[in-house]
Amino acid sequence: MYLLFPLLLLFMMVLAVIFHFRKKRIICKIKCMCTEEKLELLNELTAPFGFCYELCHDVFTSRTDAWQREFGYRWLYDKNAAHFNMVFDCEPVYFDYDGRTWMLEFWKGQYGINIGGEIGIYQAERIIPPSERKHVLFHAVPEKDMLSFSVRMYNGTSLLYNLSCRKHWWLAGFSMGCYSVPELLKMDITIAFGNRQMMYAFVDSMYEIGYRSGDINICGNSVSFVFDRPKTPQPRTSHLFSSAWALWKDRLFLFFYCRITKVFCHTLDKLLYLYEYLPFVFRHMMRIHCYSRRKPKRRKTS
Repeated sequence: MYLLFPLLLLFMMVLAVIFHFRKKRIICKIKCMCTEEKLELLNELTAPFGFCYELCHDVFTSRTDAWQREFGYRWLYDKNAAHFNMVFDCEPVYFDYDGRTWMLEFWKGQYGINIGGEIGIYQAERIIPPSERKHVLFHAVPEKDMLSFSVRMYNGTSLLYNLSCRKHWWLAGFSMGCYSVPELLKMDITIAFGNRQMMYAFVDSMYEIGYRSGDINICGNSVSFVFDRPKTPQPRTSHLFSSAWALWKDRLFLFFYCRITKVFCHTLDKLLYLYEYLPFVFRHMMRIHCYSRRKPKRRKTS
């Protein structure tokens, strides 16, 4: 019994020495890599999570072939987001076109230790009455129905990123290692539709939820507007405690992330260091907005 404490202390000291030299080896390894090697490696690591890192914007963006595409969208995802440390404003816009109900939704807020925003285009298999829309699974659109999105994301008055003319079904951009609240984030959005009929169906629905003619700019088949203060009721307002608790945890996790990766300044280096040093933490961090795609069944293909 008397030997137990000294042995435990010795074990901890040996472990500390091992981790110290392992840490130095990892730092040296990353510093010896060129930027192209780092970028290629990080994108190989993040591809299975549905994201790629864009060095020029210092932002993670969603891939068009992301695995999340197979599982669509339900309103329940937004309602339960705070339980997964995500606190955001959302704006679902439903409109009927070509014999089915479509949904364009915008999100902006805090996603774990990331801040960012999303635009997604989804469709049902038929016309859905308004009373049923919160209970229906909407599918991600096929490639032929993807839209061209442009987004300028601001945190207060600071520009976070500018993603221009991206043809997508779900365009997302996340800045790693940042903290804000949804009210401080703003998205300047431009959407290019395939035809004016679809565009006007969307615009009419924007008017119905509270946008005014002065809020929307139409040029050809494109619509531009600012997503700042949402017009629709927010699911998070019915979970104020959960949202506050989620933001507190996000700040705590962000503190640990900054402490662990403080040996590097740039996101590219920080994440590769985290992957080498604490791979399970890296994997957990890259599960951005993935909680919602686990339960629904896959869409059947004929």
